[in-house]
Amino acid sequence: MLKFDPMKKHIIFILLLVLTVACDTQKEPIVFFVRHAEKDSFTPKDPSLSIDGVMRSVDLQKWFEGKQIDSILSTNTKRTLETAVPLAKAQGKEIGIYEPMNFEAFAIAIKALKADTIVIIGHSNTILPQIEALGITKPQEAIGENEYNKLFQVNLSEKTAEVHLFGSDSK
Repeated sequence: MLKFDPMKKHIIFILLLVLTVACDTQKEPIVFFVRHAEKDSFTPKDPSLSIDGVMRSVDLQKWFEGKQIDSILSTNTKRTLETAVPLAKAQGKEIGIYEPMNFEAFAIAIKALKADTIVIIGHSNTILPQIEALGITKPQEAIGENEYNKLFQVNLSEKTAEVHLFGSDSK
């Protein structure tokens, strides 16, 4: 008959516990921030995208081709939602809505998401403060009024931010 040493039983239990915790540990996500694409200047309240903006939204979708996205978030405005649509369709994802001005709650919610890659489509006056709320030094001082071609990649684990250019005017 095979005897099982009680000490070995405890060692096996501890090893299984360590493996379970190690496998359950979630790495912090990579978060991409992008300003909505160019908006129609003829409609002052909640404008849609202009023709250039529609083209840029497709450029954004193309930039992410071959990359898996777990979550796409947008503010509840026409221009941000329209910017998100081509990407969401290509990735087969729903667009989640977030409140852009409560930076602390935003940061807590992003860190709590069970996702590896998140794309956030926002506004020139909120993106950099949101990056700072996540504990990352903002990658530039401000986003210019006509600056639509930047994608800010934030690595929460490494506490870094990179800037990528996208779109036909970014070559």
